[in-house]
Amino acid sequence: MKSEIEIEFKTPIHAAKALKIIRAKEFSDKVSASLSVKGNAFRAKVEGKNFAALRARTTSLLRDLKVVFDAISLVEHDKVKKKK
Repeated sequence: MKSEIEIEFKTPIHAAKALKIIRAKEFSDKVSASLSVKGNAFRAKVEGKNFAALRARTTSLLRDLKVVFDAISLVEHDKVKKKK
């Protein structure tokens, strides 16, 4: 079973940072993932031996991306406050 995800970031730098952070996580023997960046887009191709494994890794990946988005948003918000 396969799943493909493409998430757009504001900048290629943000997408590359997301890739670096998420690539550090390990996968189980039931799931494999191919992660890449093209322009502003973070791309993930996930393959699982069964639906449960595919769903679990895809959900985990989306949760990790949410953390990355929140961290980027927090840093950008802090930069705006410091400029004022």
